[in-house]
Amino acid sequence: MLPGLYAAASGMVATEARQATIANNIANASSPGFKRHQPVLLGFQNVFYKSLKRPFYYNMEAAPGGGVKAVETFSDTAAGPLRVTENPLDIALHGPGYFVVDTPQGERYTRSGDFTIGTDGALSTRNGHAVQSVSGQAIDVSAGNVQIGDSGMVSAGGVNVGQIRLMEFAEPTRLTREGDSLFSASPEVAQASSAAVDTTLGQGELEMSNVNAAAEMIEMMMGLRAYEANQRVIQTLDTTVGRLIDQVGMPR
Repeated sequence: MLPGLYAAASGMVATEARQATIANNIANASSPGFKRHQPVLLGFQNVFYKSLKRPFYYNMEAAPGGGVKAVETFSDTAAGPLRVTENPLDIALHGPGYFVVDTPQGERYTRSGDFTIGTDGALSTRNGHAVQSVSGQAIDVSAGNVQIGDSGMVSAGGVNVGQIRLMEFAEPTRLTREGDSLFSASPEVAQASSAAVDTTLGQGELEMSNVNAAAEMIEMMMGLRAYEANQRVIQTLDTTVGRLIDQVGMPR
């Protein structure tokens, strides 16, 4: 009976984590370049088995089952829909590539192309991170009249000022999210990256979030139903245990 109580309680905790992820997706449904987060839930037996130092002593068939845990989330790297803005500083990526931007923490990667001109005249993200050129330098567009070709070549005032650096990753789902639609790459992931060859740019366009708000709302409602079901299990087991304590084994 108590294993059932633990299983239901772990289901509620995992559902709360899943609901928080879905809520974050919905909140970013209109954020350019945002990638939907997908929660991963794992059964108790698998979680417990992986934590053992000597797992060959663990009998999966005879062991008590039940329970689930939210172990991680991963990013859905599918491209989002394109929106034509006709803003010369809005750039959409056609293909699997990522922009490379400079941050105080080092190089970061993003699909969000709603750029602006920074206080120093450089092509920058909305948060002030300079967009890198293929030479690794910022791109000075202070001369205005910015034109960007599909290869990433940038001109300002009729003069070529640099080419936007783009990277492609063999395993983009292994990029680490850091907020504000930025990703970082571990040394292993970075080692499997290369300069983009299958990606072109579209000026005056934006790649929007790949979140389907309606589908996320359905997922949230299903999560609510699962939470309520686990809650009812706990209430039922609590009532049953109470009756056992009060009635079973009492002296006549």
